[in-house]
Amino acid sequence: MLSYWEKREMITTDLAVVGGGLVGCFAALTYKEANPNARITIIERGILPSGASTKNAGFACFGSVSELQEDLKDCSLEELVLLTESRFKGIQHLRKVMGDRAIGYEPVKGYELCFEPVSRDLMAFFNRELRAVFGADPFSDQSQSLSRYPFSSHVQGLIAHDFEGTLNSGKMMSALHERLGSLGIRYLSGCNLKEFEECGSHVTIEVESALQSIPLHTQKLVFCTNAFTSAFFPDLDIHPGRGMVLVTKPIDGLALQGSFHYHKGYNYFRAIDNRILLGGARHLDKETESTTDFGIHPKIKAQLIADLLEFILPQSTVEVDYEWSGIMAFGKNKQPIIQKVSDRIAVAARLGGMGVALGSLVGKEVAELL
Repeated sequence: MLSYWEKREMITTDLAVVGGGLVGCFAALTYKEANPNARITIIERGILPSGASTKNAGFACFGSVSELQEDLKDCSLEELVLLTESRFKGIQHLRKVMGDRAIGYEPVKGYELCFEPVSRDLMAFFNRELRAVFGADPFSDQSQSLSRYPFSSHVQGLIAHDFEGTLNSGKMMSALHERLGSLGIRYLSGCNLKEFEECGSHVTIEVESALQSIPLHTQKLVFCTNAFTSAFFPDLDIHPGRGMVLVTKPIDGLALQGSFHYHKGYNYFRAIDNRILLGGARHLDKETESTTDFGIHPKIKAQLIADLLEFILPQSTVEVDYEWSGIMAFGKNKQPIIQKVSDRIAVAARLGGMGVALGSLVGKEVAELL
């Protein structure tokens, strides 16, 4: 039962944001900037963001050559260029709003490992098409520099992306939560949205925790729940994709600067705190990995470890410290869904595995819809 004080002051809000990850936080920040007196409440079912905002690899990336080539199977060249531009603008927006120090951003470049000689024609094609997006050619053949890296002879080529970098996802989300608090935006963690109903002048939502279930009344409601959005809107083209990440124990003398991709962007790794952080490979069993259940696929873990020992650090003694998984969202293409479902309700979802790059911009755009 609610008290007089709770009914009077605590169950009414102007905007309710479902999902406390990167997209949800930027939706709230954008709306608050445009409406300084608005009461905003973020509802997050986990104690920490429970999708992928703090479970990713911390890559500020926009697509490797082979990944972009693969994406062209599902979209036009014009759509791909616009999507790449959105990814780039998203990172720029994130950096501008939060500052590089707050998110641990480092402009270390990105590199694609090639297991055959680099296709200069393909690289030149994407440089030509994306030059206007980045203001210069993003890709360059760095195969002559392979001797500087610890990779085995399986790696025959190396393509650099001059505009990619890395960030610290934990710092990023912590800084965002501090910003929310400073603006008076309420963040309810450990709360699940049970149901919602549009009632003409407002939307009533039922929020439950381990202790209680309460109704909240909001003028506007936005879902920033990525793969989990299909539970509320099953007709939307949203399909989950689980991705695992592992991190090694500290490695003496590790010197590996940059973010690295291979196998059409499905696999990725970087060095952090004298460890290797390595993840991906869901393409090995997409059917099993199309789930919103967290967990580790033993076949995928075994392959990631094999890659680590066979061609990433073949001369090192490496032990895995621990692993985790995050949940992404995909569809017939990698275009995000940003749309109204009614005058008072909107959805921002399906970031196509590029949530770090797209998240701030998607959150901004869905807030502007409302």
